[in-house]
Amino acid sequence: MVDPLGIKLRGREERGIADMHGLPRAEYLRLAWADPAKADVDFTKLLESELAAIVRGREAFALYGWKPYMHNPRLKRWLHRIDLPTLLLWGAQDRIVTPAYGEGWRQAIAGARLEIIPQAGHFPHWEQPEAFVERLSGFLDKSG
Repeated sequence: MVDPLGIKLRGREERGIADMHGLPRAEYLRLAWADPAKADVDFTKLLESELAAIVRGREAFALYGWKPYMHNPRLKRWLHRIDLPTLLLWGAQDRIVTPAYGEGWRQAIAGARLEIIPQAGHFPHWEQPEAFVERLSGFLDKSG
């Protein structure tokens, strides 16, 4: 899993997942990316079909992730039932869900491994694809 959302680790009134819907774009990019320039997109140069896909994705993201905000209240209690090798890959500079949140996932899944990818935010597969593939391949080689 790569920087997953979905569990509540803090108290009822404490936010463990950044409010991605309520942030100005520049702040979201600062939280989500180790290098926000890598996420800079000129939306005026995209095709209508590309823009429509982005809007549909954001609409689904808001619909399915809103209530309760980005977590399923029952998910954490079921994670102990995972009995397959599990790798959690996390960007070291992820400020949407920090590596400490990843540690919560690791603790909830018996035998899970958490690996942190330097110079990466919430999207380590985009920011550091070589490091991402190296860790994933290593995990698959040992698990297969």
